[in-house]
Amino acid sequence: MRVELEWLATEVIAELPTAQARIEVRSLIVDVLRHPELWPAPGGEEAADVFGGRCWVSVVAYLDGIEVRDIGWCG
Repeated sequence: MRVELEWLATEVIAELPTAQARIEVRSLIVDVLRHPELWPAPGGEEAADVFGGRCWVSVVAYLDGIEVRDIGWCG
């Protein structure tokens, strides 16, 4: 499985306030990757938002993995 980060998601991760925040976001991305039932239909046309304790990710799905389009942090 592959994970791609769109430029906006990459910028958000870089600007998170702490290392712990980056760990939480990365953990959520790994969790989403491990649970394809959370993914939208493959093809990249439809996005799904998946929420963690203090963060969320917006992903699109492809047959071989996901693309993270946006990340939110409320910690």
